[in-house]
Amino acid sequence: MNPRYRRLLIPGLLIALLVIVVIGSLARKADAAAARTEVVSRLSDGRINESSGLVVSLDDEDRAYTINDSGNASDVYAIRVSTGETLGTTTVGADFVDAEALSIDGDGTLWVADTGDNMAERTDAALYSLPETVDGTATAAAERYPITYPGGSIDVEALVVNPRTGEKFLISKGLFGGTVFSLPDPLVPDEPNEAVAMAGEIPGLVTDAAFTPDGRFVVARDYSEAYVLDPVTWEIVSSTELPSVDQGETLAMEPSGRSYLVGSEGTDSPLIRVPFTAPAGESDAPEDPAPTPGAPSAAATSAPADGNGFAGATWFWAVVVVALLAAISGAATRKR
Repeated sequence: MNPRYRRLLIPGLLIALLVIVVIGSLARKADAAAARTEVVSRLSDGRINESSGLVVSLDDEDRAYTINDSGNASDVYAIRVSTGETLGTTTVGADFVDAEALSIDGDGTLWVADTGDNMAERTDAALYSLPETVDGTATAAAERYPITYPGGSIDVEALVVNPRTGEKFLISKGLFGGTVFSLPDPLVPDEPNEAVAMAGEIPGLVTDAAFTPDGRFVVARDYSEAYVLDPVTWEIVSSTELPSVDQGETLAMEPSGRSYLVGSEGTDSPLIRVPFTAPAGESDAPEDPAPTPGAPSAAATSAPADGNGFAGATWFWAVVVVALLAAISGAATRKR
């Protein structure tokens, strides 16, 4: 073999083998993530064609609520999580412009965020509060709370309510990063309630978010990932890939605290259960709540012991490859 080609052989083989190792590790990581999720049901009601907000009832872990995006009726749908069937419909006595999020407080009051503003030009953003509807058809005279922002109009698609304190926060949908806003407590109906911008590290393109049941974390999503945020500093604690859907718009924590549901726009859209484990290193963790029926157990949702299986496997095999190539190179040198 030409000596010049011989000198290029070992580095070339090294690069090729490292690429194979990396691709294999990424594939294993994707397979493991997919294996941990579960399609629970599909929203079969043809009226639910742009599900944009989702929240699970505090009274019944098998009942959730969803709303459609802009251009649809001002209806809140009660759905059964396990089957996807519609249990009831509440027509809100208001004309939603672009309802984007649902949340629920510790008293069981539903909060609708009519705060979507793709063109950042609205002056009528507002929250609405109304009681839960278990089944059947009802009409609710919702209370309206106008919202203003310190820097002018902004697109907001996430509302989170702390289940322990009742504090309310809005998260904007910025291209490269969002802003979290705290809201006055209490809110004043039919008068401007000015949101206050807070410091933090908010990911871009947040489409929904929810507090964990213990109030210690907020889980926010974009179109492909979920982020765990610390609501004290509003910094990102961890992130994880989400299952692929047509347009990921919704996220709702389940009462167990061990999982959350994510969904998508479109007819017959899926409800997917994603396991959740609180980030490690929290000494003030409360006792584990009772598990949600059908939700993954603690053992099933725990992270790997090393916390970084991808990196560990990659570097282990990289070292092995380097050692083998070094031996081959040494043998080839001695033969010359």
